[in-house]
Amino acid sequence: MAIDCEDQELLDGFLAETTELLEKLDDDLISLEKSPEDADLMNRIFRSIHTVKGASSFLGFDMLVKVTHKTEDVLNRLRKLELTLTSEIMDVILEAVDLVKTLVADIKGGDIIERDLEGTIAKLIPFLSENAVEATVLAPVFAPKEEKAAPADTQAPAAEPEPAAEAQAEPAAAQEPKAEAKAEPAPSQQVAPAPQPKPQPVKEPQKAPAKGGGEDLADNSTVRVDVKRLDDLMNQVGELVLERNRMIQLHSDYQTGLNPAEFGDDFGKLSKRLNFVTSELQMQVLKMRMLPVEKVFKKFPRIVRNLARDLGKEVDLVIYGEETELDRSVVDEIGDPLIHLIRNALDHGLETPEQRLAAGKDRTGTVVLSAAHEGNQIVISIKDNGRGIDPDKIAKKALDKGLVTDEQVAAMGTREILDLIFLPGFSTKEQTTDLSGRGVGMDVVRTNIRKLNGIIEIKNEVGHGSEFILKLPLTLAIIQSLLVEVEKEVYSIPLASVIETMRVSKKEFHMIGGQEVLKLRDSVLPLLRLQQTFGCHEVYTDRDTCYVVIVGVAEKRIGLIVTRLLGQQEVAIKSLGKFLSNLPGIGGSTIMGDGRVALIVDPIGLVGGAA
Repeated sequence: MAIDCEDQELLDGFLAETTELLEKLDDDLISLEKSPEDADLMNRIFRSIHTVKGASSFLGFDMLVKVTHKTEDVLNRLRKLELTLTSEIMDVILEAVDLVKTLVADIKGGDIIERDLEGTIAKLIPFLSENAVEATVLAPVFAPKEEKAAPADTQAPAAEPEPAAEAQAEPAAAQEPKAEAKAEPAPSQQVAPAPQPKPQPVKEPQKAPAKGGGEDLADNSTVRVDVKRLDDLMNQVGELVLERNRMIQLHSDYQTGLNPAEFGDDFGKLSKRLNFVTSELQMQVLKMRMLPVEKVFKKFPRIVRNLARDLGKEVDLVIYGEETELDRSVVDEIGDPLIHLIRNALDHGLETPEQRLAAGKDRTGTVVLSAAHEGNQIVISIKDNGRGIDPDKIAKKALDKGLVTDEQVAAMGTREILDLIFLPGFSTKEQTTDLSGRGVGMDVVRTNIRKLNGIIEIKNEVGHGSEFILKLPLTLAIIQSLLVEVEKEVYSIPLASVIETMRVSKKEFHMIGGQEVLKLRDSVLPLLRLQQTFGCHEVYTDRDTCYVVIVGVAEKRIGLIVTRLLGQQEVAIKSLGKFLSNLPGIGGSTIMGDGRVALIVDPIGLVGGAA
């Protein structure tokens, strides 16, 4: 049993376009609630639901048709100003959209579940006009041979007329061959049974559990690519083919007795050209993997709306830099940390309207979510204008929970005290709620950010708000690195963490409290000997000088003692596999030009261990 190729193309087209429409709906609906007079926005939302309904009807997804039809009717009344948009109506519409997402996720997973629609539909019905009509469902395209669709004239009520200005072309999935009937008949027409294109029994796709709320509908196995980027990639591949041909010719000439001097000159030119072409090719492929951070940001207006209502707070979410691009591997991983930080800003950061008024602030709090490029990093900021973080309260809570000692707190600066909120089990909540209080939020944030080779910083002003800043690499696959030698072993240090390098005499090293340090200008720099950390066999015993690579994570600095510097190089990160994935101070490996394997140093792990 197999799905006909044409049928599968229709289904794939339906899923792709429906997913894209639904991804934008949440953001549009929240924007509509703030600007109900925006006719263009209202019409766009209506057309999105109308398009999903039409495609679902053509493909015979009855449950989807029922929900989208009722939702469309409510939106139509709002569009015609027969209803006034309220938060209660928006709650019901959002619930219906969530149900639609769940149904689409069922279809995508191949696990069509008879879900309870009546609860949601019953909430929509009070907002419908008395003469609201039932949805018309066409015969399924994927009907098995032995099943025949019932004549449509037994259930052919009139569909509501659509104004010409609002006519919306059906998606690719709903563009049937000319011989078939239209998915949306005119009011005076009755629906004829749709002929079946090569009707064959359907084998359901491999089953996958439906995700609650239909979130993450986008298929991670595919990505849309700008045609121009494909053209650029093709051009670079063409250049690479030319250089390959030149290399083959050079090798042939060399075997036939080419003058060694001429060969060296030609090979040097070829190497430079190959370096340029592969660099350009690498950049083009990287761009194809890039996605706008909007993919993650667009779900936050809905989350903020729901959280604000649950907490009894008034919140404006302001988003900047949605168009900022980063590697899809990073996009897929930052969603959960950002949700925790947004929730933290609303629950702990912002005050209630009454508290804000008493403090002389506007009753509505603001959360600013922004993204921007800084060099080869992306910087994401979550900033609120709430009460800020009280360091004294943080220290007291950490002491009460036994997470630190009095001596440790006494030796801490303000930044170190603020960092205590990232400790497992830390929470300032007196009582556990559905939103927070379990102490499993911020430590998860830091853990996930570190997995991405990123760092998190806190800026804070008591009484005026706080800001959490995430600094992440643009891609997890390729990095700029500093190659160093440690007792004849080569290591790669990510260049993004390197602050400076220096050559020093061993006489300048001192011991303070069992820690080797170096006096650097007006500060004392803790040192770490990589030869001891990684257990390298000592080779050089008579050298009086060595090199120190100063690396930094947030405000922390540490000097890594190495034998010598080999230079800067771009390296491709290779995984060490699950058995070697948790080596302290090691973040992966790479393959050198001579075929040797070099381990990539994890500065975050080393700095954390030294601290």
